[in-house]
Amino acid sequence: MEHSFQIFHEFVWGFWPGVLVVFGLGFFVGYLASFLGLGGGFIYTPFFHSFFHLTAVQAVAVSLAQMPVSALSGLYVYFKNDKIRWRQGFLLLITSIPSAQYTAFAFGRFEDTPLGKQLYYGIPLSEFVYLIVFTVFLGILAIYNLIAALKKRKRYYEALSLVRSEPNVKSLDLDNQTNPKGLESNEKNSKITNNETQFQFTKKSIFIVLLVGIFFGMFSSLFGIGGGFLAVPLFVYYFRMSPVEAVATSFLGIFLTSFGTTIQFLLLGKLHWELALIGSFGGIFGARIGSLKAVNAKPYTILLVTSFFQFLVVTWYLVAKLPKF
Repeated sequence: MEHSFQIFHEFVWGFWPGVLVVFGLGFFVGYLASFLGLGGGFIYTPFFHSFFHLTAVQAVAVSLAQMPVSALSGLYVYFKNDKIRWRQGFLLLITSIPSAQYTAFAFGRFEDTPLGKQLYYGIPLSEFVYLIVFTVFLGILAIYNLIAALKKRKRYYEALSLVRSEPNVKSLDLDNQTNPKGLESNEKNSKITNNETQFQFTKKSIFIVLLVGIFFGMFSSLFGIGGGFLAVPLFVYYFRMSPVEAVATSFLGIFLTSFGTTIQFLLLGKLHWELALIGSFGGIFGARIGSLKAVNAKPYTILLVTSFFQFLVVTWYLVAKLPKF
């Protein structure tokens, strides 16, 4: 095994600790990815870039390669709970798949060009650009998700207080999410709410989903982060899905987009399949537990947890990587 999995010798603590850490990280990433709908690359990519000394393209390739398996595990739970909105998901894929394929090809080739290999602050230009763009972009998303989560949390508890103060109110739809614990559900109101939130194929809505699909695929291949950071807010705020429905639908896009992009990186010779394989084994179990947790999560929890881990990754890059320049 050690001969076939030489890359694990690059880990600072040795071969077998490297295998265990990658497996454990795969479990953790699978849990978070299925809970947040973000693919998990915002943790995977910096980890392999920092601790296994992979190039930016190689780190992204490994991050994407573990997504299809863990995503399939999570999708099974979402499918059983009827949380996937198929029409929005497949419409997103019309532009996200070709966008991801083209970006993966261009990104993978750029690393091998003379310009991409040119040293800048002691590292190749392709690495330097990736670090700066990744850190700035993820920081902006972290701030956005934090603000959105706090607003949603405030509305949730305001609505909960209203229900408790009004004995005649038997049910209340909080951001299209499961009613708080202890509140009675009203089947008739639930059906009305579900009908109101059904996707309408207007010209505007189709254009927006197709446009987001382009960026979904592009950022998925560029950063290895799944693209859910764009799709989840779109589905929540524009199409009025509950957060868990948005995550489930985003996960459908992540599964199919990452599968095709992984093949692209493999053909380009950028994929360390050993790392992806071990991480995927852990991700299977983590994704199953994370999706079960997400089904019963409060409306604001998913966005709040997303923001926390995005801030954590940005802080890691700022403290451990960028000062070296």
